[in-house]
Amino acid sequence: MRHPISRRTFLRRAALIAAAVPPAHLHALSGHAAAELRIGVLSPSGASDTGTLGTLDARLGVRLGVDEATHAAALFGGSIEVVPVTLTSLRASRLSALLGAGDRDGCRSLSDAAAAAGIAFLNVRCADDGLRGSECRATTFHVAPSDAMYRDALAQAGAQAGARATAWDASLTRFGADTLNARFRARFNRAMTADAWLGWVAVKILWESSLRAKSTDSRMLMQYMTRPGTQFDGHKGRALSFRPWDQQLRQPVYVVSAAGSAPPRVIAEAPVPASAGETTSESLDRLGTPAARSACRMSP
Repeated sequence: MRHPISRRTFLRRAALIAAAVPPAHLHALSGHAAAELRIGVLSPSGASDTGTLGTLDARLGVRLGVDEATHAAALFGGSIEVVPVTLTSLRASRLSALLGAGDRDGCRSLSDAAAAAGIAFLNVRCADDGLRGSECRATTFHVAPSDAMYRDALAQAGAQAGARATAWDASLTRFGADTLNARFRARFNRAMTADAWLGWVAVKILWESSLRAKSTDSRMLMQYMTRPGTQFDGHKGRALSFRPWDQQLRQPVYVVSAAGSAPPRVIAEAPVPASAGETTSESLDRLGTPAARSACRMSP
C-alpha cells in the first residue's frame, strides 16, 4: 500500500535524486520528454504599452517566476522562455500561453487575439468585471482579482474610507509569504507589490501545469487548469483554483489601511477562513460574482 508524502518531503527527496543522478538522466525521471514552455508577452509599440505587463514590478515578478522555474527544470527537465510578441505574430510564435495586463480595451484585445490563436491568455492586472462577465472567453484566465472581489473584500472587512484592497503586500509573513518577499527583495532590491506577485504566480501556474499535464501545448495546459481538483499554492494559506463559470482565480484578498502619518499596513484578510462544513472553494467564492449572477457564457 502506498502512503502519500508531504510536499516538503517530496522536494527533499527530489533534491537528493538530483545530487545523485547524472544530469543526462534527469529528463527521464521527469516522466516526459524535455519541452519548452514559451510564454508570450506583448512588446510595447511606440509610446504606449497598452496590453503589455504594464509595470516594472509585474515584469520583475515574471522574471522571478522564470528564474525559479529554470532552477526547477534542472530537476524535472524542460525549459521556459519569455517571448516578446505582437498581436499579429501570436499564431507563428508557437506559444504555450500569453501574459498581459493594461486597461479594459488592452485586455480585451489580448483576449480576442489569444482566442483566435487558440492559446491561453492569463490576465495579470486588469480587474474589469465585464471581462469576467458578458465578454468572457474560454481561453482567458484571470489571475488578477476582479473589481467585484475588491469591493467585497472592503465590505466584508468593514473598512473605513481610504482603505484599499490588494492581491498582495510586502508585509505578509505567514504560509511562506515571508520567504517569497525575501527572495524578491534579495533579487531586485525592492518590495514585492501586488503587480509583482501576480506576475510571479502566473508563471508558477503555467510551469506547474506543464509539469503535471506533461505538456507545453496550450490546449493541454487549459484542460489541466480547468480540471476539477486542480489547485495551486500562492503562499496565501489557501489553495488557489480557477472558477469554472468565469475562470477567475479564487484567492484571498488583503485590505490595507489608508495612507497617513503611519505606514499603510494589512488590517484584514477576506474572506474569513472556511467555517465548519464549508470547503476552501466555497469560502473563497464569497468574493466576487457567484455563478448564479454571472453573465459569462463561455465563447471560444
